[in-house]
Amino acid sequence: DHKVGSLTPGKEADIVLIDAEAAGSMPLNNAIGTVVMGANPGNVVAVFVAGEARKWDGDLVGVDIDAVRREAVASRDRLLAESGVPLEVVS
Repeated sequence: DHKVGSLTPGKEADIVLIDAEAAGSMPLNNAIGTVVMGANPGNVVAVFVAGEARKWDGDLVGVDIDAVRREAVASRDRLLAESGVPLEVVS
């Protein structure tokens, strides 16, 4: 009880803020139902882990998304090249 259980100074908390006004969540009439049945990762506005912001205003904090994208593309390309499967991107 000295570490978790309530949102008070000095305690650790993981908090997820969800946009209940988003089109897929309207009309809000049951908060739990909205989170469980209607919300998706795009509705997450902010995330705090142990008091530190990890996502803010819909964007990840402290993550180089361009570097992640480059690594994902390089991994895909290597796997396709090694397996002989052609890259077929539909545009």
